[in-house]
Amino acid sequence: MYKSILVPVDGSESSALAAQHAAELASKLASELFLFHVVPSLPPYLDAAPERLSSIQQSIMDEYMKQGKTILDKAKDSLAAYGLNIQTLIAVGSPADEIIKKAKKQKYELVVMGSRGLGGIKGVLMGSVSSRVARNASCPVLIVR
Repeated sequence: MYKSILVPVDGSESSALAAQHAAELASKLASELFLFHVVPSLPPYLDAAPERLSSIQQSIMDEYMKQGKTILDKAKDSLAAYGLNIQTLIAVGSPADEIIKKAKKQKYELVVMGSRGLGGIKGVLMGSVSSRVARNASCPVLIVR
């Protein structure tokens, strides 16, 4: 049961708590833990000079990837005491969509993630990442509060 656990992390306190909870589960169940960070994709801009814009966008994406790797490394280091087999993964796109795709494609048995409300109108209009994942994932989702 739950031999592979996917844990989306974004550097927030909520995702750190979820990662810790997942590590405790993984240690008791002898599971593999996969920390996953999603870098947001940049919107295309049609009116700018393509040659200039692509270098700017690439610089921004490089910085996002660097920050993502830092977030993953920090999360992995914080779980070192559990002595688990922890792998880190990174993707670019919409966080909810990428988590759902990753869980289905790799056939993870459980997703453990933090709950972080967006609040106000934005939360009503967009819905939270954890809500979308819970509604659409192909496996059980544990939301840690």
